Amino acid sequence: MPRKKKKENINIKSSETKIFFGLILFVLGIALLIAPIVGQQAHIFIYISRLLGWPSSIWGIAVLLISISLLTKGKSAKNPSRIAGVSLLAITLNTLFTFWLPKEALENPEGLERAGGTFGRLLHLTINNAFGNIIELVILLILLIVAFSFITGVKLEEITAFLHQMFSNIKLGDMKDKFSGEGKGEKLIISGLEDDEQIPLLEEENVQQGSEPVISGSVENDIDFSNISSKTPTTTNTTNTEHVSPSEPRYPNWVYPKIDNLQEPQKATQNQEAYKNDSQVIERVLKNFGIAAKAVKVEIGPTVVRYALSLAADTRVAKIKSLVDNLAVSLMINKELIRIETPIPGTSYVGIEIPNKTPNFVYAKEMARKLLSQADKYELPMILGKDIAGQTVIKDLVNIPHLLVAGATNTGKSVGINAILAGLLLTKTPDEMKLIMVDPKRVEMTPYNGIPHLLTPIITDMELVVNALNWSIEEMMRRYRMLEQARVRKITEYNKKIGYTAMPYLVIVVDEMADLMLVAGKEVEPKIQRLAQMGRAVGVHLILATQKPIVEVITGLIKSNIPGRMAFAVTSSMDSRVILDQTGAENLLGSGDMLFKDQTMPKSIRIQGTFISTEDTEDIIQQVKAQISDETPVYSEELKSAIERPQAEPGSSSGEREPEFAIALKIVIGEGKASASLLQRRLKIGYNKASRLIEQLEEAGAIAAQHDNSSKPRDVLVNSPEEILGEESTQDY
Repeated sequence: MPRKKKKENINIKSSETKIFFGLILFVLGIALLIAPIVGQQAHIFIYISRLLGWPSSIWGIAVLLISISLLTKGKSAKNPSRIAGVSLLAITLNTLFTFWLPKEALENPEGLERAGGTFGRLLHLTINNAFGNIIELVILLILLIVAFSFITGVKLEEITAFLHQMFSNIKLGDMKDKFSGEGKGEKLIISGLEDDEQIPLLEEENVQQGSEPVISGSVENDIDFSNISSKTPTTTNTTNTEHVSPSEPRYPNWVYPKIDNLQEPQKATQNQEAYKNDSQVIERVLKNFGIAAKAVKVEIGPTVVRYALSLAADTRVAKIKSLVDNLAVSLMINKELIRIETPIPGTSYVGIEIPNKTPNFVYAKEMARKLLSQADKYELPMILGKDIAGQTVIKDLVNIPHLLVAGATNTGKSVGINAILAGLLLTKTPDEMKLIMVDPKRVEMTPYNGIPHLLTPIITDMELVVNALNWSIEEMMRRYRMLEQARVRKITEYNKKIGYTAMPYLVIVVDEMADLMLVAGKEVEPKIQRLAQMGRAVGVHLILATQKPIVEVITGLIKSNIPGRMAFAVTSSMDSRVILDQTGAENLLGSGDMLFKDQTMPKSIRIQGTFISTEDTEDIIQQVKAQISDETPVYSEELKSAIERPQAEPGSSSGEREPEFAIALKIVIGEGKASASLLQRRLKIGYNKASRLIEQLEEAGAIAAQHDNSSKPRDVLVNSPEEILGEESTQDY
């Protein structure tokens, strides 16, 4: 016969007893849980509310966990630390809710029901009488942290590491669940989805005011300009100072071009869920390789999306860069198009930039609309585009003050220059700005021929550019003499003192530097250097572009004097270093995607350049040309003469001398030195003619040869004109 099963004795450890107490605790837990909700419906709930207040619900959860553990024999809710954590949380909340009550409310039973109850009052008074308010609050905060650790299973060591990182950051508002690396339930900040125009982040704060108030009536000048001829400068015998009269405005009734006919922007709808999914993919890939990262913000730019990652304090940033291949595979994009920014300027976050799958290109009309709303903030506004956060970027060329543009073929370089020129034509009259444009390709800038802003037709012959640069240097020095004459320091002060725009800005645009450096590199380089060094004060600014960013074209001498850089996509990191002195341009997308940098920025910023179509460019140009009364544009005769006049080759023996040769010889003998600037001042001639006279004097043996890289005047080798001229010296010149 089978042996009869022995009946279990009833005791404190028996299963029947555990189930019995489990049922009782289950009912008690339900009562505790719903007491704050049901209120005054039964005496038991009134008693619980007065005893425990609002935290009775937390007490109910703790009791329910214990009851479930007893009823299931420990198979469910068997973690004692979690039960202890919930209980500790309930005790802490009882005290904390009562802590904020005023003293007179501690004796009010109804007030205690809505706080921590009589139990909370007891705990609060006990701790407060012993330690005071500040220590009590610190103790309660510590107990909350410990309770959180028990409930979630997160170690106290991880919590303290998180708190240390949080308080070491400047931005305290970015408190995230960084220590867990999960951050479930938290919202990811996505910016750039709005269509409304936002306030630009990158506009100049300390820009010079673009429109100075016009001074009507009498102007207090140190020099009376009314007695000075507008065409013939005069020279005083005592000081040899050339007095130059400012030019009168030619277009007082100028009408700025309208933007109504420009192409309307086309906007694509952004998929917010796709950005969230990509941020989770990035987090997962990094987590698989042992990097705890949290995507805290997504910035949606026109063509690029940047994910801002918050990392633990001990994470090696270089490790993220080594995972570009893995990120590219997981995100299903070309790894060459991923750019990692460490850190994002002004933050402690690491940025991962990838192409926007639904790009919104930047159109000239929206940028022009933004520019015209604040045109008075800029002297020479440059429309650039929108940054990675979707903010408009408009810079002032006056503050840069020269710009170098470089990028591979078909990356948006010429379109970017056309956008800059469009911004200038939309806001500047021919009296306020003049242009000299060089286009060796003969196709990019041809439509601009005939606009009144040009001083000369578009220069396409590289051999003539040297003459144009020589004239520009001469014009720059003439302007300095005008500033000296008016006793002012810069162009804006001069125009304000005269009462109108008597000295226009001069912008020299070269669309391809490579051909220019190939034809006349040795002659061009020092001239660009001199214009870049001295041109800003008198309103002379350079915009130089090239599709060959190599050291033979963008030399160290040119780079050191041109702080503004626009780098479009290039083929190698070496080309990027030539342009920006840093890598990054090799990872750009093309189609106007650029990196911009000037002397005010420690790092370059990424911008989607403005797209302006050929039709938009022609529309603006036609509106400008339509305001010329006669069909023939008025160019500078001095510049035209300087460009077309061939330069004498050094050492040539043509025998033909300038008519002023004899007078120049007598001047250098009388002065005991020879230089082109000396002859310019004494003979009132241009730089080109003065240079030819110096060369002819050297050919004739009257002066010594120029020392290499020396700016000193040349030595005179003869004592009288007869030694060179012979009988010619007796003629009446």
